[in-house]
Amino acid sequence: MSHYYPMSSYRPPLSPAASNLVELGKLGAVVGLCGAGAHNLRRLRREEIEPARALADTLRVGVASGLATATAGLVASAFRPSSLLALAATLATGTAVMYALNQKSDAPAHGDDHV
Repeated sequence: MSHYYPMSSYRPPLSPAASNLVELGKLGAVVGLCGAGAHNLRRLRREEIEPARALADTLRVGVASGLATATAGLVASAFRPSSLLALAATLATGTAVMYALNQKSDAPAHGDDHV
């Protein structure tokens, strides 16, 4: 008896390392969304920013934070977990990714400040 299973619906499970990176990315995104959301709520209350711009900025920071956190976690996994070098590599990588992803938004547009 033969059964046909279409390959297009098959997705291999994530490896434990990849699964951890996805979880790190989600955690980083949540932290970034919370921080940017709080910052942009203050800006909205002071009428310094339009709601659509606040939402877009909050989402941008959330995505960037998630990517930076996952990338930093990947780099840190190459070191012993409790080493000072792992901490330094994590901070340097996360900072570099956030810097690169926010390159275009460094110049304020229309007097807005950015997170």
